[in-house]
Amino acid sequence: TKGSFGDPVKLATGEIELEIPEPRSETEMEKKKREITNGQKYDPHELAVRLDEWLPALRANFNDARFLHWQVAFPGMWSQWESVELHGGFDAVIGNPPYVRQELIKEIKPALKRAYPDTYSGTADLYVYFYDQGLRLLRPGGRMSYVVTNKWMRAGYAEGLRAMFAEKAWIEFVADFGHAKKFFPDADVFPSVIVVRKPEAGDGPKETQVCAVSRDDVPEKDLEEFVAKNTYPLPRAHFTRDNWSLETPEVVRLLTKFRAERTPLREYVGADPYYGIKTGLNEAFLIDAQQRAALIQQDRNAASHIRPYLRGQDIGRWTSPETGLYMIMMKSSENFSWPWADADNDAQAEAKFKSELPSLYQHFKALEEYRDQRTGKLKGLRHREDQGRFWWELRSCAYYAAFEAPKTIYQVIQFHPRYSIDMAGQFSNDKTFFLPTADPWLLAILNSPLMWWHNWRYLTHLKDEALSPMGYRMETLPIATPSAQAREQAEKAVSRIIDLTKSRTGAATSILDWLKLEFELPKPNRLLMGPDALDADAFVGAVRDVLPKKRKLTAAEIGELRREHTDTIEPARQARAEIFTLENQLSNLVNEAYGLTPEEVALMWRTAPPRMPFTPAGLASEADEPNADGNADEDE
Repeated sequence: TKGSFGDPVKLATGEIELEIPEPRSETEMEKKKREITNGQKYDPHELAVRLDEWLPALRANFNDARFLHWQVAFPGMWSQWESVELHGGFDAVIGNPPYVRQELIKEIKPALKRAYPDTYSGTADLYVYFYDQGLRLLRPGGRMSYVVTNKWMRAGYAEGLRAMFAEKAWIEFVADFGHAKKFFPDADVFPSVIVVRKPEAGDGPKETQVCAVSRDDVPEKDLEEFVAKNTYPLPRAHFTRDNWSLETPEVVRLLTKFRAERTPLREYVGADPYYGIKTGLNEAFLIDAQQRAALIQQDRNAASHIRPYLRGQDIGRWTSPETGLYMIMMKSSENFSWPWADADNDAQAEAKFKSELPSLYQHFKALEEYRDQRTGKLKGLRHREDQGRFWWELRSCAYYAAFEAPKTIYQVIQFHPRYSIDMAGQFSNDKTFFLPTADPWLLAILNSPLMWWHNWRYLTHLKDEALSPMGYRMETLPIATPSAQAREQAEKAVSRIIDLTKSRTGAATSILDWLKLEFELPKPNRLLMGPDALDADAFVGAVRDVLPKKRKLTAAEIGELRREHTDTIEPARQARAEIFTLENQLSNLVNEAYGLTPEEVALMWRTAPPRMPFTPAGLASEADEPNADGNADEDE
């Protein structure tokens, strides 16, 4: 132990052999007594003999597992070896941990979970555990610094890691260089640097030094001088398990003001956000208009149990168009009084289902059980994890009725601020959340530039910088209370925007149907998907670009395109412009409700994240105005 018989690593690898000391006399033993944790006395000779017996197995395990025992490998760095906790450690731990996606470390995840319970996540990249291990290896007062991707600052899987830094370390310095290609030109990385100190006696620093720069600002030379000039302090208390926002002090003050003394969303609505319906087998419950018609033709009673539904991708801004898609609402007997709900057994229930709703029964029966051709495993309604009391039912849900009431619906994965009021009682799948309210003021806040500015810094970031509005994050969203006048103005503006948005959507649908019929137009391009962003010349050009090269437009056809633009698209263009004006008005109302000064509004736009819903007229080019989906025309 502790190097008593030579270098432990060399012993383990077989580089040196164990030398067994001569046994001591009883007199020497009395003089050289040593005690270990259980109170037993031992003789170095006897211990060496036992170690010699273990060495073959130890060496085989060492060569096979290639493990590293830090105390054994660096015996001079530690004290109190008998303790479960490490005592002692290194003055500094530095490095560039490997990036290994969680899909490639499945086999060692159970071991990682046991070894690093505070930072473990089933979706975490391997580098997370290098952070945890590095902090453990420091002596009190020692420092750790890594260069690693910045994803851990906002990723959901790194919440435990951020908590570890905030609660078990002193964060001294953090730098985020964004998508800095100049650092690593051959790699697509987002480098960041952190320096933390393992706590020792005292309270530690009150502030953390921060440097956050965009990729365009990172210099190729004199980086040290650049970082020194662009570093500013933030309170260490600013860094918690929540997403880290490396903002300037003035932005931090604005975030604090935004959140101060506001009503949490949960309290404002009177309920937590609700999750869309998870079917467990979409092919059984989600159908199109043709399938719906066939089921109703066979049995008219089926109609009342087939409802329109929205997918996450269908959610629009302010309002969502009809999709022509339907969900068979086969609610669980635990939540709905079906004719078979009181059946004594499954066979009686199934017989009742067959007699009461024959077309739906045959539809579900065909998907009751089948064998997957690729894997050979049994699949189908009987083999779902999510199911109700009987194999053909959806899983239990206490809020089915809330789907049919007016509500505010939004996407599980957000690339844009798309919050929509639904008054039609549409159901939605598990790519959506909804709030059981159709409050126009709340919709104005959720769709506002200010809320997107905040949420970019508050919500968890997913792949490709999408945002994740998980319920536990949204329920604490700070909602400002408006004046009676502001609420009235917001209600009128939101109502008008919804009407105008529907007219724009109708115009886009009409023009695409007309082009398909009159010009046999193939799949429309991105420009034609938002025709009200095009003037007459651009519209004609977009149609010409989609047609086959050999297909030339005649003068008469060009005239028809221009006339149709005047009749159908131009009114939609006017609606688009009015929406832009109304959105500006709503944004101003929201900013006032949160108490923003003109300087703070300017700061918001100066520090705006990607994909703001629009840019004010004074700052906007034509391309910045809302597109057909109500979002700025930017590459995603």
